Amino acid sequence: MFKALLDLFRRENLIDQAIAETVRMLGETKMMFAESMRALRHSDSAELSFDIIAKDKMINKYQREVRRKVITHLTVAGNEQSLTAGLVLISIVIDVERIGDYTKNIYELALSHPQRLNGGVFESTLVKIEEEILRRCDDAEKAFHESDDELAREMMRKHRPITSECETIISNIIAEQDPSLKVHEAVPLALYVRFLKRVSAHLTNIVSSVANPFPRIGFRDKSQ
Repeated sequence: MFKALLDLFRRENLIDQAIAETVRMLGETKMMFAESMRALRHSDSAELSFDIIAKDKMINKYQREVRRKVITHLTVAGNEQSLTAGLVLISIVIDVERIGDYTKNIYELALSHPQRLNGGVFESTLVKIEEEILRRCDDAEKAFHESDDELAREMMRKHRPITSECETIISNIIAEQDPSLKVHEAVPLALYVRFLKRVSAHLTNIVSSVANPFPRIGFRDKSQ
């Protein structure tokens, strides 16, 4: 068994492969998010250009592959540098997989509410949040792939305003600040905003692995 692992390690750099697969996961989840958002917010049919369930299964498969490659690498080359890289990758793919789950939840909302979901008086703020999260998807991939700690810290700083705006919208929906919203619109809108908030949070966790030491992954930049 050890000889087989050693041969595999010599033939392939498994950590590099795991990093490349994590980058691909980020790209796929961004595509899933953009398409599920379009189905909910800009379509009256809830039809997608691809099978989102199949995409979600592919993300899960990537996650298992990253785990397998990391543990195989560490079994053969368990030095401190490899251990840290492996732990970081395993942490990141959990967040990427969760983003995939939330995009699937958004699509399920689109199926339950096939008409275009209107944001009512919150529409302009909602559009701004959506555009910012789409940018964050691209920035998270770039920050991780290029180890850009400045971009990562900038993303971490911008998460709190998004959280605040999402919480404000949800509170105002509950308080019936927009009486024009019917129950069948208010409920999916509140859920959608909650999902947006969680997607942003998981993107922030991902880039925290670039800006922070391992014990502080998922926590704010201490320099702030």
